[in-house]
Amino acid sequence: MQYVRFIAAFLVYAIIDVVWNVSPIALNMYSSLYEASGNDALLDRFGKQPDTWGGYEILALLAFFLLIALANSYLAIEPAVKENNLRRAVQNSFVLGCAAYATYIVPIFVMMATWPAILVPIDILIGGLLSLITSTIVTYVTLRRRRAGA
Repeated sequence: MQYVRFIAAFLVYAIIDVVWNVSPIALNMYSSLYEASGNDALLDRFGKQPDTWGGYEILALLAFFLLIALANSYLAIEPAVKENNLRRAVQNSFVLGCAAYATYIVPIFVMMATWPAILVPIDILIGGLLSLITSTIVTYVTLRRRRAGA
């Protein structure tokens, strides 16, 4: 069953991450923040549009989704299932997601003089919420199925 939960975590995370990143809310927010900070020119020069992605970009995304699913499974979902405690999944996954996203956004902010400071807490919270949603859904379904079978 652990493998099924891992695959579920992978799929849930990948879906909500992609949906978030292509949503008008996210696109407009990031666009206006980058433009206001002057980073839109930098992103035009160095940014990769999804329609230009090749195998390496897809492999990098798959590696990220696999690792974040593994971390959510190992650090949030499985402990919560063992304890029969949904709250454990919520807490552990939120901390995990915040830490994961902080490891990329903080160095970018420190390195780039014009990076919008407001994106640091926003991206950290988004990471926490994406992991929280993933682990909560997978754990909730698992615990509910367990109770229904008992």
